[in-house]
Amino acid sequence: MKRLLYIGILFFLCTACERDLMSYEGKEAIYFAVQSGNSWGSENDWPYMPYTSAEFGRITEDTLMVRIKVMITGPQKDYPRPFQVVVNPDSTTAREGVDFRVLASEYILEANSSSAYVPVLLYRQPEMKTDTVVLGLKLVANDYFSLTFNEFNKMEKYQNGDVVYEQFDATMHKILITDVMAQPSQWANFEFGQFTSKKLILMCEEFGYTYEDFQNPAKITYLQQYIIAQQFSKILNEAYNNNDPILDEDGTLMWVNGCVYPKGTLPQ
Repeated sequence: MKRLLYIGILFFLCTACERDLMSYEGKEAIYFAVQSGNSWGSENDWPYMPYTSAEFGRITEDTLMVRIKVMITGPQKDYPRPFQVVVNPDSTTAREGVDFRVLASEYILEANSSSAYVPVLLYRQPEMKTDTVVLGLKLVANDYFSLTFNEFNKMEKYQNGDVVYEQFDATMHKILITDVMAQPSQWANFEFGQFTSKKLILMCEEFGYTYEDFQNPAKITYLQQYIIAQQFSKILNEAYNNNDPILDEDGTLMWVNGCVYPKGTLPQ
C-alpha cells in the first residue's frame, strides 16, 4: 500500500513539474550573428562581430551586395516567420537610395530554419575613397521574436580572429563601407611597378581577373605575373604609339615591365 502511495505521489510531482516546464515558454529571440576571422578558419571558430566590412576596393563593379546573418533562439517552426530590420539613425551616415538600396519592410525566416540572411545592396560613391560610410542596422521586436541579446558575450569556442569583442549589442549591427584598394599579396613591383587601384582594375577588366585572384598565390603565380605584365605592356605600348597613352592615377604614363617608355614618363 505504501508502495502504491509512493508511486502515486511521484506521478503527481512529475506531472506538476511537466506542467510548470511547459508553461514556461518564452518568446524566441532574434539577433545578428555575423562572424569573421582568420582565413584558415570558418564559422565553426570565428568570433561574432558587431560590424561587417564592405570593401568596394576589392571589386570593379559599382554595386556590392552584403548578406547579414541573423539567428534565433528556441526551436525551429514548420511555418515561416517574419522579422524586421530597420536603419539605425544613431549610427548611420549612409544615404538611403544613394549609398544603399531601401530596406524591405520585412524579411522572412523560412520554415524549419534557425537562421536567415538580410541582403543589403550598396552603391559605390566617390566619398568612400576617403571616408568610411556607415550603415547602422537594428532589429525590431514583433509577435514572433523578442530582443534579448543587447549584451552578447564572447564565447570561448569562437575566437579564431584578430579581433574578439568581449561584449556588444547583437540587436544592432554596422556595415562599414569603404572604397580603398590595398596592394594585394600577388603584386610584384618588378613586373607591375608601383601599385595603383586604377592599374589593377584595368588589368582585371582586360584579362578577367578579380582582386581576390591577386590575393591567391595559387591563381597568380610569379610566372603568371610575368605573363600578365607582358600582355598588358602590349596594350599600353599600343596606346602610347597611337598618341593616346593610358595615364595612371598620378598623371604619368601607366607602366609595367615591357613598356617601351621608362617609369614615371609624363605625357607629351
